[in-house]
Amino acid sequence: MKSTLVWDWPVRISHWLIVLLFTGLIVTGKSESDYVQYHFYMGYGLSAVIIARVLYGFYGSYYARFSQFVKGPKVAFRFAMSLLSGRPKKYLGHNPVGALMVVILLLALSVQWGTGLFTSDEVFWFGPFNALVPEEFASQLATIHRFLPNVLLGLVAVHVLAVLYHELCLKERLIDAMVHGRKKHQTMTSVEVKTPRWGVIFSLLMGLSWLAALWMMPI
Repeated sequence: MKSTLVWDWPVRISHWLIVLLFTGLIVTGKSESDYVQYHFYMGYGLSAVIIARVLYGFYGSYYARFSQFVKGPKVAFRFAMSLLSGRPKKYLGHNPVGALMVVILLLALSVQWGTGLFTSDEVFWFGPFNALVPEEFASQLATIHRFLPNVLLGLVAVHVLAVLYHELCLKERLIDAMVHGRKKHQTMTSVEVKTPRWGVIFSLLMGLSWLAALWMMPI
């Protein structure tokens, strides 16, 4: 049984940061207490992490790149059918259905934090871009921002169930792999994963620059 590095540290750190920040945003967003300020700042953090992860999906390590794991709906459908048969093809990186979920989650989360930049509590706190759009449009964005978390929670539930299916039924240790980055396999051809220095620097620089710009804006 071979052990191969699949997800390098930028992928793993961004994944767990998204998990933590999304959890914090759900708690502060649905709480009856006044956590609006913390909600804004965690939203800023989430947006920066997602921007960095998306850029790393173009300039990062082999298994982190969208071009490596995004296969299209037809391939994802065929893989889903093979899951039902109990004999799915094994992938070192994201399988086609998992890749589709990654893209959907990143898009939905981006819509969520994007709409949040334009919303307000109409009393004390106003998103940094709230004044840039007409009040009626800001209200429509706020409606999306309030509704979308329920959709996101459903997507997260599906994601967790899929991981458990791989863990318990297919014996594929995805949770361990997302902690230490390595997957065990017998026959699959692997690619040596190298973390590109400039890919990391560029992704971090863009994400942190965006975060700094948001923090300097009044809310």
